[in-house]
Amino acid sequence: MDIFLIILQLLFGAVGLHFGAEWLVSGSSRLALSYGVKPLIIGLTLVAFGTSAPELTVSMAGALQNASDLSVGNVIGSNIANIGLVLGLSATIKPIYIEPKVFKRDLPAMLFAALLIAVLPFIGGPVEQGENVVFMLDRWKGVILLVTICVILFLMFRSARGGDEEDREKLSRRNRAALAGLTLLGFVGLLLGGKLFVDGAVEAAEMLGVPQLVIGLTVLAVGTSLPELATSIVAILRGESAISLGNVVGSNIFNVCMVLGLVSLVAPLAIDARVMKFDMIVMLGFSAGVTALAWHGKKLSRIEGL
Repeated sequence: MDIFLIILQLLFGAVGLHFGAEWLVSGSSRLALSYGVKPLIIGLTLVAFGTSAPELTVSMAGALQNASDLSVGNVIGSNIANIGLVLGLSATIKPIYIEPKVFKRDLPAMLFAALLIAVLPFIGGPVEQGENVVFMLDRWKGVILLVTICVILFLMFRSARGGDEEDREKLSRRNRAALAGLTLLGFVGLLLGGKLFVDGAVEAAEMLGVPQLVIGLTVLAVGTSLPELATSIVAILRGESAISLGNVVGSNIFNVCMVLGLVSLVAPLAIDARVMKFDMIVMLGFSAGVTALAWHGKKLSRIEGL
């Protein structure tokens, strides 16, 4: 591909990400309040699921094209980027105060999902695949991941109500259809912008001869985390830190349980032993680290963000 077209893809992708995040945060936060749903729950579910759509698309495409390295590397790398880059940058811009339920339910759920994906592939032991040693994420393991996300969602929705009554009455008179349309438009902008940006980045990486696994763990992982990054930064700047935090925590849970669960149902995934020995450990470290930091200080300060 011509370098000029790659630059255009990156440029239009960035524009789509910017406006998509603005519309998504504005529409979803106001819509949540109009129904009396906490912004944190919206961030953990609706926004998280929407911003995880690029990971699902890329990982499914990788599985169907027999490119497990892309599928797994994308998810693991994206979860690392969500905490280290997205949450880190958001907290650096403005400290994130964390609700008590996040300590008791949401961060432990994210850590449990990370532990689950680190343990499941080891069941059954290593398998030789050509010159490589791999660990399998079979269909029955995908079912376990999908059951886990269903249980987590059930626990989240049990506490979904609880918005401010005064704000609920005031916002309920607004045109909810318009807010829903704005939210949907934001999702579309994020997905299109993310796809353009990722396509351009992958083309550039392939031109430079970067290996597939490295592309999945870096370019694709950071690229598919751009919707989370754009959404979280806009949320922080708008004073919606609950959406920013919920977006990252929920997205990491969706990436592991929903994305890898669905993808492994379609085609069992072969996870490279190098991923299990290094990248999976790094993801676990980030998940445990942010849980410990949040639990200790009840907030993520600028220093902790850095």
